[in-house]
Amino acid sequence: MINLFSPLRTVMIFIIFGIIWLLTTESLLRSLAERIPTLFWHGHFLKGIVFISINGLLLYWLLNKYITSLHHSEKAYIRIFKESPHAMWIYDRNDLRFLKVNDAALNIYGYTMEEFMRMTILDIRPEEDIIKILNNQAAYSEGFHTDGTWRHLKKDGTLMYIQIQSFGTSYNGKEAEVVSIWDVTDKYLAEEALVQQEKLLNTIINSTEDLIWAVSADKQFIAFNNPFQNTIQNFMGVKLEVGDNLTKVETESDYLRWRDFYDKGLRGEKQVIEEARELEGFGMAYAEITFNPIAVEGKITGVACFARDITERKQQEIQLKKAVERYEIVSLATNDVVWDWDLTTNKVIWNANLKELFGYEEVDDNVSWWKKMVHPDDYAKAVFTLEEVIRTRLKHWEVEYRFKNAEGEYRYVNDRGYVLYNEDDQPARVIGAMQDIEDKKNYIEELQKVAHMSSHGMRRPVASMLGVVGLLNKENFADPENLPLLEYVEKIAKEMDGILHEVADKCNAIFMDVEKE
Repeated sequence: MINLFSPLRTVMIFIIFGIIWLLTTESLLRSLAERIPTLFWHGHFLKGIVFISINGLLLYWLLNKYITSLHHSEKAYIRIFKESPHAMWIYDRNDLRFLKVNDAALNIYGYTMEEFMRMTILDIRPEEDIIKILNNQAAYSEGFHTDGTWRHLKKDGTLMYIQIQSFGTSYNGKEAEVVSIWDVTDKYLAEEALVQQEKLLNTIINSTEDLIWAVSADKQFIAFNNPFQNTIQNFMGVKLEVGDNLTKVETESDYLRWRDFYDKGLRGEKQVIEEARELEGFGMAYAEITFNPIAVEGKITGVACFARDITERKQQEIQLKKAVERYEIVSLATNDVVWDWDLTTNKVIWNANLKELFGYEEVDDNVSWWKKMVHPDDYAKAVFTLEEVIRTRLKHWEVEYRFKNAEGEYRYVNDRGYVLYNEDDQPARVIGAMQDIEDKKNYIEELQKVAHMSSHGMRRPVASMLGVVGLLNKENFADPENLPLLEYVEKIAKEMDGILHEVADKCNAIFMDVEKE
């Protein structure tokens, strides 16, 4: 809106009115002087008085309107300042004291107007920022300023981050500055968290020995970690930079092969492959490589790749394969049930003899299955003793107990185990062999019966024979009284012969059973 009462416009109105007055009154006086010559001089005197009077009144009216307009503008600006949704204040540039503070600042900072009027702008700053504030004040320059992000303190000690805009002015005759702030604490903390997260992410991806890189849809490197860059430089002699094409680090044949993996990733397919290369001075090296599509707002823009060195694992797998082959060969050479208990997973691997000796087609590979097959009366002797060997860091375990077969019958077994420890000297595995000794136990019982029979059956006739022999006349065997005694000895000898034949028959039967087995 045009202000009709500005100083310049007031002067222009005064000049225009003066010129119009002079021109019109001069012509009028000349016209009257031709008729009445004496009126010319009186008219000039009267014209001056009227001119001064009219101009005084006009000037008063214009100045009064201008001052009134200034008051209205000042009130409007004060209202805008006071009711602004942004915190604002005016402070004295010389002593830094607050001169005026709006309602938004009172609400945000928690101080009353009286408290603010006793404070300086340093009172709402952290102590460690004061030197920086003073240096900033010393570098003050005229005009509008955007002073960036600063830290402020509320009355309750809460720290907030604010952005400041300011400009110099004069307030009540003092050199002052008007300040407007925006609370950007949430934005600042979010951005700071994002920066910290990015730093942490960079630290993580650069602290690992695994290789991480990303390729755009144009087959250009858009990101990679330090191990990947160093690996490329060491083995390819190329200093890789962001934006380089794949062809910079691969031969044509390798590029065509790798391009297929990237193309599948760009089509949304996740892939995991194993790569083997022979490195000079190192031998065969193996890596597991994962290709993951990068999706931004539902659109695939690239492929993120992750390569893990699995050389040690592959070597262990090769060694394990050889060990399994040896294990299978050993299994063919023994009737024992060979088992391997992984203490980390609690899984048990059984060889084929479990089926041959005990009839099980399939079993649960958890160690709990074996524990359930142990006879309840032998549980402590079998299970607890093995757990005690592991707990006390021993290596050897051996025990006889009864084990249930697939038909629900319990058979005696002799079980032996050997505990293996890892590089941290912690129990890792137990390798064992279970031998079915049911028939052996039966043979022993039969032999014990035979021994009992032979010892007790022979003792009586031998004792009788010894008694009869003691009655014989050894000085004269022809003595007629020896005849009945000799007949009795013959009878005892035949009885002993029968016992010996019975023992022999039982032994032959046991041996024939052994041969059948």
